[in-house]
Amino acid sequence: MTNPSLNGSDPAFLAGIADADYRNATGLAQSSLKEFLVSPAHYLASTEVKKEPTKAMILGTAFHALMLQDDPTKFFSVKLKMDGRTKEGRAYNEEFAIENAGKAIIDADEYATIQAMKASVMAHPLASSLHKALTHKEVAVFGTARPAGGEVRLKGMIDGYSATDGFALDYKTAEDASPQGARKAIWDRRYDIQEVQYRWLLDANGKVCNNFYIIMVEKVAPFAVGVYLLSQHSRDKTTQLWENSIHEFALCQSSGKYPAYSDSSVEVNL
Repeated sequence: MTNPSLNGSDPAFLAGIADADYRNATGLAQSSLKEFLVSPAHYLASTEVKKEPTKAMILGTAFHALMLQDDPTKFFSVKLKMDGRTKEGRAYNEEFAIENAGKAIIDADEYATIQAMKASVMAHPLASSLHKALTHKEVAVFGTARPAGGEVRLKGMIDGYSATDGFALDYKTAEDASPQGARKAIWDRRYDIQEVQYRWLLDANGKVCNNFYIIMVEKVAPFAVGVYLLSQHSRDKTTQLWENSIHEFALCQSSGKYPAYSDSSVEVNL
């Protein structure tokens, strides 16, 4: 039976739901909100296009499964390099595709990489203690915001939450996990928007979130790890942007109009 919370019963804090069920559930995810920040028209276009996962995204999926799932092999499989021109190779490739449909597929080198990444996280004093303190892993949260102009159902899939210590965390694979690299990644990929939305959803579900940690781990040796917190000043500014965006989204949703850029001229200062 489908959980009613997936389609509108709010608030909801659901651990252990399938990724496909979460993605198909009603709600504005933070990733879609980032498209909306470009323009409402860009958001609308993104809902009509199915994007194929990149190699980096597939590696990230496998790493998250290795870190957070009791049985990560349900989420990714390691494919041997077989010559598809041979009878044995063709048979292996065909059987592998059938048996592992829907999973992230990585090769043996990539598997060694994510194992080294996990080992590096667990060797990091703070990152490992945060990981061990988690009471919930990959938990889906839902809630309905009610800005002037309408209602907006929101959703999020939080990597980890500790009900005991009142914090949440998110794992990020990175090319550069240094403070400088983290600052750039947070800005470029708007991880700050993600944090604000996830904090709001946790609060809507009555869950305390004193801190939201971003744990970044590099994808090449020495697989360095950095643990980061967004400053209060930065979070306050992002919260204002997020609230304005949710209000604008509600208006678009109510009117059915999703404009692109301004209809009038805009002065550009170089």
